[in-house]
Amino acid sequence: MIKVRYSRIRLPVSISRLASLAREWKPTEDRRLRISRAKDDELVLNLTSARLIRVTDLVNDEPVSKMVPTMEQHSFRLFAGKSGLYLSLLNPGRGSGVVNEVLEALLAGQHYAIEPLEIGSELIARHTRKFLSARLVSAKVRDFKVYDNAVGRLEITSKSGLPDEIAPFLAGKFHRIDALTYEVTQDFTTGLIWYSSGGTVRVSGPLVSQAFPLFEEEL
Repeated sequence: MIKVRYSRIRLPVSISRLASLAREWKPTEDRRLRISRAKDDELVLNLTSARLIRVTDLVNDEPVSKMVPTMEQHSFRLFAGKSGLYLSLLNPGRGSGVVNEVLEALLAGQHYAIEPLEIGSELIARHTRKFLSARLVSAKVRDFKVYDNAVGRLEITSKSGLPDEIAPFLAGKFHRIDALTYEVTQDFTTGLIWYSSGGTVRVSGPLVSQAFPLFEEEL
């Protein structure tokens, strides 16, 4: 599955101005920044950086450690939605910290803010309605009362589909959704879309080219 993490972002400059600042970036021996797409409402940046990692070899049956260089590549995208600016990270890992490093360097101390996108039931419903069919097949829930002074966390899965209330013991009761997975069908292709309440969307291969653009139309 392809994973993208979405965040809201507030910048002190326009996207086009940020692109201009990126063009002025001075490459160093261990870091280069490249613009792969730049429009008034969209900017895609690719950072290539070098770092040292420690490896251990056996020499004459004795472990010997040494530092070797390695290259890392990070890609991140800023785009304008209907209700503000958004940041998306493809298969995020260390990339989140790298985004902050790049923005701090480009903006030279000017204030910016990044906060996770909250993916709730309304946003999910708007997205899944864009497909020919969609059914809930898995849900991770937490913070529901089991008995006094005890709350629960669990995952509920059904290949035949789950009802909107997910489970009878949750109906009308307080609980939080961690993640929902839908089986969706579009143009004779069926796949899975996983939504995390913290802003991450994962899509199975056959639907990647359709699902992410349709999701971003709702932001």
